Amino acid sequence: MINKKYLKLLRSYNRLDKDNFIYNILSKRIIDSLDLLNIDIKYVLEVGANENLINNYIRNKFENSSIDYMDYNLCNALFRNKSNYIDMNINNVKLKKDHYSLVFSNLFLHLTDNIENYLNSIFNSLNSNGFFIAIIPDKNCMYQLLNCMYESDLHIYKGVYPRFNPTLEINNILEILKMLKFSHPSIHTDIIEIKYTKFDKLIKDVKKMNISYCYKDKKQNFEKKTYFDTLEKFYKKSYYDGAYNLEVKVNIISGWKN
Repeated sequence: MINKKYLKLLRSYNRLDKDNFIYNILSKRIIDSLDLLNIDIKYVLEVGANENLINNYIRNKFENSSIDYMDYNLCNALFRNKSNYIDMNINNVKLKKDHYSLVFSNLFLHLTDNIENYLNSIFNSLNSNGFFIAIIPDKNCMYQLLNCMYESDLHIYKGVYPRFNPTLEINNILEILKMLKFSHPSIHTDIIEIKYTKFDKLIKDVKKMNISYCYKDKKQNFEKKTYFDTLEKFYKKSYYDGAYNLEVKVNIISGWKN
């Protein structure tokens, strides 16, 4: 079960463009797909609200479009007073029927315990010829960091803790998209390889992705002071070649409504 208090805390952070290096790379992947669209986009929904590159792109390309933002109990000052902000229940999404010409989401949909409910609500909210696109982490996303976290946990705590939120098998998602009658459902796996000269910058960028484990069995106390020094030591031992290597693997999901 989701730890709703912690998830609310994660979603409340300001996620401005300049602070979101990895997130912005993924946003550009969505923009590349939207650039190929040849449809009139009027009403747009972002699932997982962020003041980011995608919104700016949509406003510039589709000048008459209107964007709604949906998130979970968001207290981010950028969104909480907007009339077009939709507060959501993490596992029970209710949207306007046959309303949106575009629904997009970046690093958010994997947070639900019921992805079928999410995708069904999104499908019903799309109008005829509406388009849906989302990015979720792959199960092997940032495996270097995760492996080193487990090594550090064993070294310091004598056991391991869940570190990233679980994500979905792409075959399962594709079957759900087909079952819900999405037209031309597609899942594309993308790998982004990043080299960091400073380990602190790697950690900062990952934190800004807001993918920290947020279920009720999460580790409750703060890390020991030695944790990140130990983490860097294990990382340098296994994934350093003059730079700290990080592989961000994600799945880009898309589909149409006829």
